[in-house]
Amino acid sequence: MDDKILYSIMRWCAYQDRSEFETRQKLKSLELNDDEINEIIELLKNENYLNEERFVKNFIYGKFNNKKWGLEKIKHHLIQKHRIAESLINQYAQMISKEEYLQKLKDLVIKKKQQLEKKESDRIILKKKIINFALSKGYDYSSIIEVINQLKI
Repeated sequence: MDDKILYSIMRWCAYQDRSEFETRQKLKSLELNDDEINEIIELLKNENYLNEERFVKNFIYGKFNNKKWGLEKIKHHLIQKHRIAESLINQYAQMISKEEYLQKLKDLVIKKKQQLEKKESDRIILKKKIINFALSKGYDYSSIIEVINQLKI
């Protein structure tokens, strides 16, 4: 195993939490064989550079709080791009309270409504655009309708 590659990967993982799948892809791009990849992955796990639970927890909170993504988009991204087990995702997704989730959605809807009202006078079209926007951010339809009804849009 090349120490230069190992230290490079350690720095890469220390800079930002990474998923095991993402790290394997990175190591494959360096043209390492499967045995070398497995050895490096185990070493990274043992040294706590790679921790799937920490990655999932930080990813969920980061995307929810910073990007204001809904849980549907977060789950889809973790499954598709990082190959994370749905059970692990659900374990950490439950840490976001329903109240916090709805409040984040409400803030998004209010902001979008204010932006759209300047251009759109038809209430039905306005409501449809808000729903589509919230869906694209990864919020579930029933929560969107609940917030829209609360705000009387």
